[in-house]
Amino acid sequence: RREPPPFSRRAQRFMLRAARSTRLLGAARVNSCSGCARPVRARDQTQCRQLATMPDHAVDPFSALEHRMWEAGAGAYRDSFAKVTAQTTNALLDAAGVETTKAMSVAMAARESIADLGSRRAAATMEVSREGGMRVLDVATGTGVVADGAAARGASEVVAVDFSAAMLEQARAVAEAHPSGVVTLLEGDAAALPLPDESFDAVVIGFGLLHLPDPASALAEAHRVLKPGGRLAFSVWEEPSRGNDAFAALLDALAEHGDKEAALPDTSAGAPLPFFHFASLEASTAACAAAGFDKASVGLQRIPSSVSLRDEHELVEMFATSTARSRALLELQSADQLEAIRAAVAARVRKGFGGAWVQGEARSTAGAWRTGLPGAEEGEHVPQEFAATIGGAAKGTRWQGGRRSHLVPMPSVVVSAQKPVRTKKAK
Repeated sequence: RREPPPFSRRAQRFMLRAARSTRLLGAARVNSCSGCARPVRARDQTQCRQLATMPDHAVDPFSALEHRMWEAGAGAYRDSFAKVTAQTTNALLDAAGVETTKAMSVAMAARESIADLGSRRAAATMEVSREGGMRVLDVATGTGVVADGAAARGASEVVAVDFSAAMLEQARAVAEAHPSGVVTLLEGDAAALPLPDESFDAVVIGFGLLHLPDPASALAEAHRVLKPGGRLAFSVWEEPSRGNDAFAALLDALAEHGDKEAALPDTSAGAPLPFFHFASLEASTAACAAAGFDKASVGLQRIPSSVSLRDEHELVEMFATSTARSRALLELQSADQLEAIRAAVAARVRKGFGGAWVQGEARSTAGAWRTGLPGAEEGEHVPQEFAATIGGAAKGTRWQGGRRSHLVPMPSVVVSAQKPVRTKKAK
């Protein structure tokens, strides 16, 4: 009798953890509508959250793995990967047809000061009328970046769904930053949305489709809750062969130094789809058409995003702490294999992507910059002595901007499709 591979036992542990999490979420459910399961306003809360348990069929080994990874890595994702995925937000909302309302545009333009765009936008969103805004569903909302963008464009209501309570906790600040009732956080399953038919003008899925065990069901659910003529848009990572150097660095290192037997657990239907499956127009068109979207309406655009790094080691740390699939594969490596992978990724970043963000521009450094310089998030920089490497800035000179030691291309793809408009039957 052959013994099952070690990963099978690991997958069983994932399922047990997810089952425990599901029971805990069920115990914490508050104020759900008994009719359609839509979230309703809580009497003692400014923001209503309905905690919907994952259906039994979703707790397969792959789903359990994804749930565990996102529960553990929500904070790390907010501090790293979310800064890269946010670069796709505007393109994603544009593709879904979520336009800035006239009222919001007027409110934004009416601000007297333009020194702080973030504060100006926040003030505008708190005051402006939501009349004429769209109802938007943000599936796999994560930290709520896309939901925030939709609300800032004047959406009348944004429902932000995720199956991870830890991720929704990160998104709580987004809900609180907008008027009460504009952004609602909902914990639920993308393949079984607790929402009524034809109730949204637009559905967006930001980098979540390939983290779902059944992407086809999620697309079908998006079609179901969209109004006729409504639009779907989802983003995925571009293939390594098309210039996604960040993923190429990791995957090449795994192929060369990693365990060849390491693999992700199965979904209930078998092996999960390849990670870059929907970066293909052909694959995306077929999937959208199968879900009921107008085949002729399917479009794909490539978004040139990048990740800026403090040092050559940060890229692999991002994958190891703030992802799901990649982190799972890294956790299956031995200590020696993991060390070799880390070294290979660091060497590739150091040799091929030396550069920095200088006042919003990517510049080659040719070795002039050193690690340990302040990062972009620090905002203001003050040299303590004459700095020849930054153009001869005198001691005490102040400027806004940020510097990173390395800049690695990490492009993405945005796919959009439209639900057919219902036509009247001839009498």
